[in-house]
Amino acid sequence: MKEKWEDALKIVREHSTDSAIFFTCDKESTLLLELRMGLDIPVLFVDTGLYQDEIYQYLKTAEEHWKFKTVILKNEKVIGESSASGKEDCYVLLRDKIILPYLLEKGIKTLIEPLKWDERLKKDRVIRVFPLSGFSDLDVWRVIKDRGIPYCELYNKGFRDVGCEPCSASEKQEDVDREEVQRRLKALGYL
Repeated sequence: MKEKWEDALKIVREHSTDSAIFFTCDKESTLLLELRMGLDIPVLFVDTGLYQDEIYQYLKTAEEHWKFKTVILKNEKVIGESSASGKEDCYVLLRDKIILPYLLEKGIKTLIEPLKWDERLKKDRVIRVFPLSGFSDLDVWRVIKDRGIPYCELYNKGFRDVGCEPCSASEKQEDVDREEVQRRLKALGYL
């Protein structure tokens, strides 16, 4: 586990200039905040207006704990489009239509994302980096526990994933078909 953490830390440090972190308040993006400690990397959050109160509370907790000010991005038209699509399509749409234009406007060359599987590709002159690509869910929880990292309260209420209310998955809901998710992301050119 220590080796995985050191590898992730190395990736974030290598990409710490002209970069930003995509923070979603989930457990993986929470680890990205821990990895950015001591670095001046902007933290971006897309406010869809569809989050549970616990997400907004956790955003404040994270800002206080890691001492940063979130850049909150919002685009009503794109958010309306995204709420009609599936979870993975929504993520891609929000990133490509809200975050990437912001990065290009600000001259930010690298987006550090919270995905756990290995995926690096260049798109729209922005390099996408995934320092947690070698981590499993269990690895993420081990680091959170071992380092005493605060996390969103929704996990304690039975949520397996957190994000916008329509996309958050509770333990009581059907398991996500991971092969279908990967197939859709490959079709979109992201794997």
